[in-house]
Amino acid sequence: MKRLILLLFTIYWGVLSSSSMAQGDGNDKEILIISSYNYEGKYAFSYITSFVHEYLRLGGKCTPVVETMACQSLDESSTWVDKLKGLVDKHPRAAFIVLAGQEAWASYFSLKEEKYKKIPIACFMGQRYGATFADDRIPSLQVEDVDDQPLVDFITLSRPYNVRFFHYYNYDVIADCQLIRYFFPERDHVAVISDNTFVGMSQRRCVEQVVKVQFPMLTPHFIDGRELNLLEAKEKAGALPERTAGILCIWRFDRDNVIHMNNAEYVFNEVKGDMPVFSLTGTGMGYWCIGGSVPQYENEVGSELARYVFRMVDDGELLPQSVRCYLNQYVFDMQKVKQFGLDEAMLPKYSTQINVDDPWMQTFQSYKWYILLILLVILILITGILVLLRYSLRIRQLKKHLEQDKTRLQISERELRLAKERAEESNRLKSAFISNMSHEIRTPLNAIVGFSTILEEEIKENQDLKEYVSIISHNSDLLLKLINDILDLSRLESGRQIFRFRMQDLVEPCRLIISGQQAVARKEVKLLFEHETPTIMAETDVTRLQQVLINLVGNAVKFTKEGTVTLKVEPDDLRSEWIFSVTDTGCGIPLDKQRAVFERFCKLDEFAQGTGLGLSICQVTVKQLGGRIWIDSHYTHGARFCFTIPYRYVEHRDEEGDNEQLNDEKIG
Repeated sequence: MKRLILLLFTIYWGVLSSSSMAQGDGNDKEILIISSYNYEGKYAFSYITSFVHEYLRLGGKCTPVVETMACQSLDESSTWVDKLKGLVDKHPRAAFIVLAGQEAWASYFSLKEEKYKKIPIACFMGQRYGATFADDRIPSLQVEDVDDQPLVDFITLSRPYNVRFFHYYNYDVIADCQLIRYFFPERDHVAVISDNTFVGMSQRRCVEQVVKVQFPMLTPHFIDGRELNLLEAKEKAGALPERTAGILCIWRFDRDNVIHMNNAEYVFNEVKGDMPVFSLTGTGMGYWCIGGSVPQYENEVGSELARYVFRMVDDGELLPQSVRCYLNQYVFDMQKVKQFGLDEAMLPKYSTQINVDDPWMQTFQSYKWYILLILLVILILITGILVLLRYSLRIRQLKKHLEQDKTRLQISERELRLAKERAEESNRLKSAFISNMSHEIRTPLNAIVGFSTILEEEIKENQDLKEYVSIISHNSDLLLKLINDILDLSRLESGRQIFRFRMQDLVEPCRLIISGQQAVARKEVKLLFEHETPTIMAETDVTRLQQVLINLVGNAVKFTKEGTVTLKVEPDDLRSEWIFSVTDTGCGIPLDKQRAVFERFCKLDEFAQGTGLGLSICQVTVKQLGGRIWIDSHYTHGARFCFTIPYRYVEHRDEEGDNEQLNDEKIG
């Protein structure tokens, strides 16, 4: 789910950024957002998304850029400063830097060069006080004596820097301790549960200081994720004294750097379910903690920060520094309040209540499956009765018409069978007639062609007779081509044409066709052969493929007076097929006539030579080879015919409308 949210956010942010750049005036400045945590997290995602959306909505000219430090456990804290410095140096055009999270704050305040102190920055999504270290892993947090200086004030650390916007929250440890003393005065032990993160360590030290100074009557017990893994923490929780209450800071990482979210709280609850626990941060509310004084995490902080940045960076306003602490509010889980026998009147005034009992809702929750089952049965019965009434009326009408319909269907079936038989017989007779007549016509025509050639050789000296014989020979060739085209089309449609498929490289056959057609083309026309791959391997019938190419290239040469005719072959790995295109710079084909060119005997120029069967033969042949053929309607400098041949032949399935669906495909 997190990856999905991250993907959606990335796409959303990319679209908004592109829109902003498109509307901008060439400004190449950036708004750099550095998050301590992976920004697909619930709060980080919400705040950063609202910031980007609001800034771009206002018409911000800078480009928002999101980077993450991906901070996790304290074991890797020594890398945080270098990681943040690398992110800042990666974006030298940053006009404003937004730091989200305490780890990012502490790392930035460890950069001592003057250039980092001049850049305007904003800090949010963190508490005011952070834990210190005795070593130099984070220089801004280094102190000589951690026991004497366990916490540092980030507002104090920020003063040498150009911090323009500082919104933070304070965890009200005093209020939680007062709740323990007020609701459970007999409890004189407090278990402080914190994890192996910088935030967890900071919260632990806050609780430790408050308990030590203001609540000495409470004996603290620390279940610290820096020292314990989850199983050891579970055992320590089970060994706590009976009169113990708990303060939950946060528990995500244990000593072994194993990530624990809500499941850790369920483990603690299972071991010490009778221990009242109060939440410092809002974690565990709704299923483990009774309540607590928790910060009001403002959802609008992202939008508010965006408006501040826009006014300062884009409008150039000199704004005062915005420093604000979020208010805390009391929140109580009423189910837990009832479980521990607390009186609702004891709760602080104006506190927020969750899991509030509703008598009607409680009754429904107790018997909801029975109620739903009864409602479902009633609904089924009502539906069944209505269906029976409706169909009882319909059955009488249908029964009356059933016999009539049956009689009509029987008559229609007989008529359709007879019509089908007559159509099949007519089609068979037509094909036989065309085939026989073509054969009968071709036999004497071959003799005419042959003797015309002999006669032309015998009368070389008589130019008039030679011209007449040449005309006879030329027209005989045209007539013979017409007969051959009709025979080819008849064989293809009747399925009597034999196709021999084998794997072969098609580069040389294509090159031979281009060479042959160049010999008969005008001098002003140049024929080209382009292919993106050194070989064109396909399982096909090369002879039939050459017939298609000769027809298409020949047509292109015929209607191109000058320019080029290009045969191009490119692979389509998605469909596992080769795309052939024949492009010319000739007269072209009008858009309203492009659908008709594949019809039989279709001739757009009645005065041009040809039978009008070539493209019909190409269409049927390409279909038999397992491909498709169409005209590229987007090409306007002549005509472009395209067809496909699969890498490997598969049994062809007849699909209506292949050409129509692909007629407008654009071939680059």
